[in-house]
Amino acid sequence: MLGGGASVAKQWKSYQSDQLTTNELCTQAVKGAIKTGLLAGGTTYIAEKMAGRPVLSLATLLTAGTASLYLMEQIKDKQNNE
Repeated sequence: MLGGGASVAKQWKSYQSDQLTTNELCTQAVKGAIKTGLLAGGTTYIAEKMAGRPVLSLATLLTAGTASLYLMEQIKDKQNNE
């Protein structure tokens, strides 16, 4: 839900200025929610493997989440440049 909400907030101006249709806005929101869910699930799985080590678990969670978001942004930028 967080990813979908962030996607809607990010694209709201485009929607209001009729650059995006309702279907495009909803599609982007669903994609954002799915990506965020996958990232959260993956980082939670990694953190569970570090159970019993709270500092290492937190560091792993933050690092994996940050790296995943960075990678997604790089892929998105590459697709936009093509």
